[in-house]
Amino acid sequence: MIMMAVAFGLTACELERSENGDFDGVWKMQGVDSLSNGKHADLHEKQVAYAVQKDLLQLSGNGPTILCRFQFQGDSLIVSDPRSAGGNDPSTDNLNHLRGYGIDRLPMSFHIDALSSSRMILKSEALRLYFEKY
Repeated sequence: MIMMAVAFGLTACELERSENGDFDGVWKMQGVDSLSNGKHADLHEKQVAYAVQKDLLQLSGNGPTILCRFQFQGDSLIVSDPRSAGGNDPSTDNLNHLRGYGIDRLPMSFHIDALSSSRMILKSEALRLYFEKY
């Protein structure tokens, strides 16, 4: 009986395992570069974050908290299907809520320039986003 419970527990943990590697976790946005004009915005003092778990991305700290789906494959990140985390804001398809997170279209594609257990750099056509893991 105990062996069955242990086996079931291990199987249940296996179902929740993520394939995201270092990408899972909470990432605080540290800065943004504009690729068109070379300007840099320092965001160290702000609390803008990407929180990643399994196949959900939570965007917080720059307007309403938004939940998105994402696909993470090799050196690509594609963000799609935004939803308001509180359920009170039906306008998550309004890109104004997403621009503060570096998202200016849906689905949004990023190239992953760097990813380690502590640092991440994402690049779109217009921006380069710098993150540190909490």
